Amino acid sequence: MKSVILSFLFISVLLSACNNDDEQNITQDLRLRHKGADMPIWVRGNIASGKLILYLHGGPGDCAMCYRHYFKELEKSYGLAYWDQRIAGSTSGVTDVSTLTYTQFLEDTELVIDLLRKQYPNVDIYLMGHSFGVELGWQYLAKPTNQAKVKGFMVVNGIYSSYRWLYNMREWVLARATELNDTNAKNFALENPLEQESILSYPWIELYRHMYRLEGNPVSLYSDASFVSNYIFFSPNLTFAQFTHGKHYGNVTETDGLVFEKAYDLQNITIPVALFWGEKDGVVPVAIAHETHALLTETSSEIVLFNESWHEPFVTENKKFIEATRVFMDRY
Repeated sequence: MKSVILSFLFISVLLSACNNDDEQNITQDLRLRHKGADMPIWVRGNIASGKLILYLHGGPGDCAMCYRHYFKELEKSYGLAYWDQRIAGSTSGVTDVSTLTYTQFLEDTELVIDLLRKQYPNVDIYLMGHSFGVELGWQYLAKPTNQAKVKGFMVVNGIYSSYRWLYNMREWVLARATELNDTNAKNFALENPLEQESILSYPWIELYRHMYRLEGNPVSLYSDASFVSNYIFFSPNLTFAQFTHGKHYGNVTETDGLVFEKAYDLQNITIPVALFWGEKDGVVPVAIAHETHALLTETSSEIVLFNESWHEPFVTENKKFIEATRVFMDRY
């Protein structure tokens, strides 16, 4: 079995160069080739700190390095690893869409972390997941042997249960529609109660559209001129390719994307966890943060709320986000 796995896995270090002006800074590009996906991992920042943050980006189908614009300040204090998941960001290769499953994403995550541990044996690894990336983090930590490989997990507006996610989004839509006297959205929520047994047939896409129309996440990254400039000129991502990724992810959402459930596993997490949450978020409402916190009974966990933020607090309250990250990293 081991030889079969190895026949599909090729790991290469493409470039390793240290900044001559500051020996603690690293610029290293790694690459994980596995089951048709050629996935880049860019390692930047202060690796001499002995601490490395692996950023698990959202989507599915988003990108990692394009968000470096918002995390770059952290590189002064810690190393950061930006990994593009399969069929995401700058990942290339000929990838069968049938591999776009939680099982495969977990396998990829394990290989990425093992590669980083091998490359940097004297560095502690921390996870930071945003949105869909949180699901990858919970999957990884659900295996007790994996918890010994990382020091902590920073959760940014992500779910632990598809049912509780949809339940709380419906509650958010109902409350917001009532507040704004939006009869259309309110009637939709009232006419479509959610039951555990009906989750696979629930019209969640229409609920999602109502949530966005009710300003559940009104912030557009592309209205930030500095982000756009960085994305176009200083990011390795191909802009055209980025906007074509989404159509490939039907396999995740249609096959197992609506049956994600890790409530039981959260009760077995023992490493420190920080829950960073945009309090105005309608995509993953703040009620999920409180539920997650309540389930983490075997570890030290905390909730940090960003009162003026929606789904991306690292965008809308960047300074506070950087400070909260440093507090967590320096504590553990």
